[in-house]
Amino acid sequence: MQRMRGFTLLELLVVVVLIAILTAAAVSTINFVARDSDPHTEARRIAALASLAAEEALLTGREYGMRLDDDEIVFLLFDESTGQWQPLTEDNTFHPRPVPEALDFELVLEGQAIVLGAAASTTDDNDNDDEDVPDPPQIMFLSSGEITPFTLTIAVREINGETWTVEGDLLGRMEITGNSR
Repeated sequence: MQRMRGFTLLELLVVVVLIAILTAAAVSTINFVARDSDPHTEARRIAALASLAAEEALLTGREYGMRLDDDEIVFLLFDESTGQWQPLTEDNTFHPRPVPEALDFELVLEGQAIVLGAAASTTDDNDNDDEDVPDPPQIMFLSSGEITPFTLTIAVREINGETWTVEGDLLGRMEITGNSR
């Protein structure tokens, strides 16, 4: 008697389940990457973190700061003993955050556009040669409840991309507005 060769129903079901799991993992990864380059999500994230930093400064009586660069957002804390800003690298809430590559930031403080990133460090007349001293923040959250008023525009690098603006006023209120070009 000859035995027929083939796959059992159980083997086929296992393969189908494995394919479904791998497909779900791939789709969730693609959605996660796409969501990271959404200017509206990034605007809401930055506004929420700025509001939280303002509240932390008020509640703890310490000065916080936020530095925006082309590729990273860094939160800083003013150390009164050294008189310098120190990055909050150990803090889970205020850890350094990468800027999605598909987004461009434009920061305006008191009506003047601020140069972000590597271009800013080459144009600064900074006499600090110490590598351990971080650049000071552009936006400060003071223990008095005041913040540096700012306007941050977040845009997709595409020509007809979507833009969102985060505006923070002196009293720490945040407003998010958006439009499509």
